[in-house]
Amino acid sequence: MAAIITEIIPQQGFELVGERIGAVLALELANQKALQSLPDGLEVFRERITPYDKSEDVMVNVLLNNITFSNFTESNAEGGTVYYVDIYTTGIASPGKTGGQTAAALLQRYLGMARYILQSTKYKTLDFAPGTIAGTYVENIQIYDIEDNQDAANVKMGRLTFRVRIYEGQNLWEGVDMGPLATMVKLQETEKGYKYELNN
Repeated sequence: MAAIITEIIPQQGFELVGERIGAVLALELANQKALQSLPDGLEVFRERITPYDKSEDVMVNVLLNNITFSNFTESNAEGGTVYYVDIYTTGIASPGKTGGQTAAALLQRYLGMARYILQSTKYKTLDFAPGTIAGTYVENIQIYDIEDNQDAANVKMGRLTFRVRIYEGQNLWEGVDMGPLATMVKLQETEKGYKYELNN
């Protein structure tokens, strides 16, 4: 049996949307930072793997969480895709304010701006062609306690949950002759279970 999917499989909608969410937030948050003369440094990542460091000011990380497919047809499905937008901030104590209060106020400011941007009707399709996105929804915001806040800099972290309904599609199968039962792959019974083996 030879491979029958001969076309190159394109990037899936959920991959493209994850990239777009990060790009939109990087652009719009930087613009708001300039408009409001916010003094804090800002970096936006996608699927960042290294931990936040207290030397950073504001860090935003966009992560894919899960997808639930529904509304199936022969050529597409609608994916209810959940992304997390994690925002970390740090704050240093000043007269009249603790480091925790400073970090919390900064976190809430950036969470509020991110919510506004992602829920804005100006981005209801995230700048994709009509028909790609069936809807976007900021579902909730959760604040988390960060341990090890004992030194001068305090860290706060919040998570915005963003759901996007994405149409995922593939070409309809045109049908091929599967040939005789002889195949290049056979199923062998092993002590670990049934295993696919290639015939050479």
